[in-house]
Amino acid sequence: MASIVDAFNEALTEDLAYVKIIAFSIPVNYVINLYMVGKTSQFELFGTIVGVLLLGLLSQGINNVRMNRREILTLNPLSYIKALGKTLLVLVPQVFVFGLIGKNLIDKVQIPIDLPHVPLIFAIIVWSIIFSIVLTSYMSFAKYLKVAQGYNFKVILESCIDVLISFLFFIPQLLLANIVLIGPVAYLFSFFNLPFTHFWFITYCSMVFIVNISILANYLAQAAYEHIRGNNEEYDENVNVNLIDDVSERVNGN
Repeated sequence: MASIVDAFNEALTEDLAYVKIIAFSIPVNYVINLYMVGKTSQFELFGTIVGVLLLGLLSQGINNVRMNRREILTLNPLSYIKALGKTLLVLVPQVFVFGLIGKNLIDKVQIPIDLPHVPLIFAIIVWSIIFSIVLTSYMSFAKYLKVAQGYNFKVILESCIDVLISFLFFIPQLLLANIVLIGPVAYLFSFFNLPFTHFWFITYCSMVFIVNISILANYLAQAAYEHIRGNNEEYDENVNVNLIDDVSERVNGN
């Protein structure tokens, strides 16, 4: 079973972990400060750009874990650029197409039940299914950074519900991890009557955000191995390793 504990440990112990966390947190810090000073239009623009850039970092991170490399977040610009380009090839068309499908279903399907909140429940179900398909497609692609795997809808549709359930279990675990990371620091700032808009608190939260990217990459790689059907055998044949053993080895530094 995918373990956030292993993901958490590896996020803080991989090679040059703290150098990467500080470096990648700089654009995140910049975007947060744009929001704090009320520059909404610049925040939306640069926030979108940084979000896309971090998506490429996440994709390469998933692949690094999946292929048993020592690093999660990459400092290799060529690998990163290639991962980002392939990610956009997979996600942009699917977000557009499935987004239109979801919107049309919600707008045009009439629910024959006249009860409060039924339209809202229907919308939640529709968007949850669409999210699960797109997420599974992304995870299937990111395992090997093969665009074709992101469009293997037979495997994707067979696996998307398991992936969604795994992701829903992951969310409260990630929240708990963030409480562990941010809680003590927030308490210190509160104790000394320092605002949470303070430069150093924002800087620290920006670094925690990058730690979250690393945790997410690790967890999604584990979940992809466990839940996306039809590809585990291919991985075993090509790499011939056990993912759980690999996690233990990386954590122990072997």
